[in-house]
Amino acid sequence: MSVEETPKQLGLIRPFILTGGRTSTTRPELRWETLVESLADRARLAKTTEQRSLLSQTDHPVSIAELSAYLHLPTQVVAILVGDLLDMGAIRIHQTDPVEIELSALTRMIQRVRAL
Repeated sequence: MSVEETPKQLGLIRPFILTGGRTSTTRPELRWETLVESLADRARLAKTTEQRSLLSQTDHPVSIAELSAYLHLPTQVVAILVGDLLDMGAIRIHQTDPVEIELSALTRMIQRVRAL
């Protein structure tokens, strides 16, 4: 089974099975905009197909939302999987300040309205 086939196959599996019945992550810092990056020397720690698929997409920082789109899974499920990989030491996360994101988005919106 190749990694390219994984997203299609994941659509056939109920999300609660992928998370072991968990519906939320214990890590509040894992939001949809959190950037995830795999640690090359620790990728072998992945135990499931889903974890390997997730790691294959994180050679460079990728947001949880983008991973969710690639894997065709809800962002909450991806956040739980990311939390598991973080606990294993297979990935690192790049924190973003939600206030900073909101301010930059507002600034861009103001600039675009002024351009009209």
